[in-house]
Amino acid sequence: MKMVRVLTAVLLSLALAGIGFAGGQGEQASSTGDADSGKLVVWSFTDELGGMLDKFQEYYPDIEIEFTVFPNEDEVYLNRINNTMRSRSELPDVFTGERAWFRQMIESGYWEPLSGAPYNAEELMDNLVEYVPDLSRDGQGRITALSWQATPGGLFYRRSIARDVLGTDDPEVVSEWTSSLDKFYELGEMIKEHYSGEKFLLSGYTDMSEFIYNRRTEPYLQGDKVVIPATLVEYMEVAKEMRENRIEAGAGTWSPPWFSSMADGSVFAFILPTWGLHYVLKPNAEPEANAGEAEFSGDWGLATPPASYSWGGTWIGINRNSKNKELAWKLVKFIGSNPEFQEFWAKETGDFVANMDVIEKIKGDFSEPFLGGQNHYAYFAEEVEKIDVSFIGPWDFQIQNAWGDEVELYANGQKTLDEAIESFKTAVMDIIPNITEVVVER
Repeated sequence: MKMVRVLTAVLLSLALAGIGFAGGQGEQASSTGDADSGKLVVWSFTDELGGMLDKFQEYYPDIEIEFTVFPNEDEVYLNRINNTMRSRSELPDVFTGERAWFRQMIESGYWEPLSGAPYNAEELMDNLVEYVPDLSRDGQGRITALSWQATPGGLFYRRSIARDVLGTDDPEVVSEWTSSLDKFYELGEMIKEHYSGEKFLLSGYTDMSEFIYNRRTEPYLQGDKVVIPATLVEYMEVAKEMRENRIEAGAGTWSPPWFSSMADGSVFAFILPTWGLHYVLKPNAEPEANAGEAEFSGDWGLATPPASYSWGGTWIGINRNSKNKELAWKLVKFIGSNPEFQEFWAKETGDFVANMDVIEKIKGDFSEPFLGGQNHYAYFAEEVEKIDVSFIGPWDFQIQNAWGDEVELYANGQKTLDEAIESFKTAVMDIIPNITEVVVER
């Protein structure tokens, strides 16, 4: 068994201890003609695949893998993929895409369609969370990529604040306050009053953006028009009210103050999906939580957000120009559907997987110490059934970023509502080609 991993200099900061460095991007993938041996070149923007590739090589010890990670800060990874595919390069054989921007890769035909022979990915559908492969379908309805994970969302809250304000930390009772936007805002006022403004409902209103963006039923891009639903205008108005009334602490999602507020006990809730629990909240709120040594170990619960949503996710597909597609499919199919692997991955990492049979098999077995023993897997198993992705389009990332910029300016009082909406329209007309109008419903 041999694995060669190539890491960029930037990736060194990620401290991937124990990973070897060798090889080069320009090496040609080799194929011996033996279906279970040869070499694959794999690119990703995330190091998550590392442990998965180790597991894959336990099943296929004669498949050599050259794995390179290009973090996507400033769209470094996405630009590299675009340049590589436009040059019709055979390498990498396999590469990943993130939900926020992978529709552009699909629309551009970068990934090999997998629905038909010899892959027959449609035969896997009965065992997978439906929306996961569906999100990768191209304009002809063909599956182009798979994922090991489904990413329904939740609302993680501090039990100690719930007990102080509501008299209980019971997730069912807390959910009665968090599952509608009006009640959620009312809870924020109660927290502000109880703690005399020293604690907040949210670190920042931007935490609400993902469930807000998932409340729509139609795609933004409709023919040659972009149509923004009234729910996004409502989001803009709620954001301003929260900021002016100090219901939220003024920290943007992913900012240093946002991360800090996970640990300092000043914030009631963080609205995060499956991966947010293990990869964002736990390591920042209390890195030693699993050892039961941290101050707030067990001081968290999982409740229902104002709207069901899914957020993020990583898909893996085959380079349409690869000369090694048969071998590449073994890897994509293994990670995206193999039940033994996905059960291992779920138990090893707590990640919520995409294989329905595995979910049903293991969902009753989880008890998360960080959540006071609550079973997050059972919660997400119910939430994943509510996910609708029929409205997702290729320009969502740019449209939502442009909208978010104007929400911030309006919330800070730097623009009126009308000025913010007009600025958004101008920005979108500049970003998306061949559109004739931007409609904002109010």
